[in-house]
Amino acid sequence: MFVFCYTSSMTKPIQYILVGLPYSGKTTLANELVKRLGFAQINIDQLKFDKGYTDVGDDDVPDLAWNAIFSEADKQIVKHLTKGKNIANEYAWVTREWRDRARKVATDAGFSTKVIYIKLPKKLVWERWLENDKTKTRFHWPKDEFERYIREFEEPTSDEDVIIYDQTIPVEDWIKNLE
Repeated sequence: MFVFCYTSSMTKPIQYILVGLPYSGKTTLANELVKRLGFAQINIDQLKFDKGYTDVGDDDVPDLAWNAIFSEADKQIVKHLTKGKNIANEYAWVTREWRDRARKVATDAGFSTKVIYIKLPKKLVWERWLENDKTKTRFHWPKDEFERYIREFEEPTSDEDVIIYDQTIPVEDWIKNLE
């Protein structure tokens, strides 16, 4: 496993892909990286919402819209990295293929990618889904899509330059260890 040390003197920015199941805490961590370390944030869900798909699961978004969403995300990756900003690229990134797609965009622009894996037991992810089913405090994944994401999820492998996000450590303390 990779041990991560972030310093503000890094010469080349990095794309950090936040990987985990829905409700694992990717958005929370991404917001903290933005707030505490000045990262840029790319959130595929927000790009989807910006296109008007606020109350539907991913399966209900037409392929043409997904092409536009990912094209916009690709542009943001290159824009932020070339402006010298590290990126918290936040999405479920369920499969290696999805992660490799975003990784290729950064690599083609001359930048590297690391994966921050928000590893959470499936039982806890289900509990969060059930709670959100009652409260609707955030976007709620349709049950069939959520179950499929859990089945299809591919844990990142060591060759993906993985950093494990340990949620037993308060986020502010975990981030302090990055500085």
